[in-house]
Amino acid sequence: MEHLTKKEVDLVLKLLKLKPKAKVLDLCCGYGRHSIELDQRGYQVTGYDLSKFFIDKAREKSRNLGLKIEFLEGDMRKLPFKNEFDAVINMFTSFGFFKKEVDDLKVLKGVSKALKPNGVFFLDTINREVMVRNFRTKHWVKRKDFVMLEEGFLDLFLGRWESTRTLIFEDNRRRNYSISLRAYSLVEFINLLKEARLTLEGVYGDFDLNQYTIDSPRMIVVARKI
Repeated sequence: MEHLTKKEVDLVLKLLKLKPKAKVLDLCCGYGRHSIELDQRGYQVTGYDLSKFFIDKAREKSRNLGLKIEFLEGDMRKLPFKNEFDAVINMFTSFGFFKKEVDDLKVLKGVSKALKPNGVFFLDTINREVMVRNFRTKHWVKRKDFVMLEEGFLDLFLGRWESTRTLIFEDNRRRNYSISLRAYSLVEFINLLKEARLTLEGVYGDFDLNQYTIDSPRMIVVARKI
């Protein structure tokens, strides 16, 4: 995972061309892997996530590394920032959680408000075209410490992926959680960007900067505050 994080951050910095000590908001930071990598490279990072569990884990890991990253717990629809950041990043399919499109638009408007003039937004999410084509209602995934059963369905009218995951550990412990995600097409997402006063600068299909196509594994978008 560490190698993957470094590769992802390498791409973020290559595309965004941030100056040393630039201020970065890691939106939906999870347990802080990108925040920590960016901080260690000399950037001023704020991590933001709804999950208290993830924020506590991120703070603990940051302290153990001797870092002083600010990690905040909050709703991404209500970002408390204005003209503060040179860049906002949203990684690992962390957009589209809300049932209503207007709430996803609130997120992007909050991103725009949080950015300084000419600030940049980086989003990494799943490619909807591939997700639809490869969708399975039930499948098993084997990991080092557990196996996972994923069961779900795809609502083609709403463009939503609904999934329940059951993690089964070696000692037979189980953990269940659900995912509900609106997977936007590129055109749909560009229209949302425009409404939020963000202009598209580039779109890529993976972290090797290959052209975005219907077969790309990811949809990586770079946009700038107008």
